[in-house]
Amino acid sequence: MRRLRSWLGLICAALYGAALLYAYVDYSAHAGQMFADLLLAVIALPFTLTMRALAGGSFDFSGDMTLRVAEAFAFCCALAYCAGLAVESLIWAVFRVVVRR
Repeated sequence: MRRLRSWLGLICAALYGAALLYAYVDYSAHAGQMFADLLLAVIALPFTLTMRALAGGSFDFSGDMTLRVAEAFAFCCALAYCAGLAVESLIWAVFRVVVRR
C-alpha cells in the first residue's frame, strides 16, 4: 500500500482548519446578532451537505451547536487532507511518467 502522508494534504487541512477556527471565533464575538454564523455555515458547507444527504433531508447546523461545529471541523479537515493527498499523488504520478520518457 502506498503511503498516506502528504505535505500538501497537511497544508490544505491546516488552512481549512484555520478558516473554520476563524469563523467560529467570529461567530462567538457576534453571537446573538442576525446572520452571526453565516460565515461558519458557508465554510462548513461540505459537512452540512454530506450530513443532509445521509440524513435524507434536513440537517440543523449553527454556531451554537458546539459538538456539530467540532464534527464539522474534523470532517472538513479530513476532507481537505484527502483532497491534498489526491492532488499530490497525481502530481507525483505525472512527474514519474515525464521522468521515465
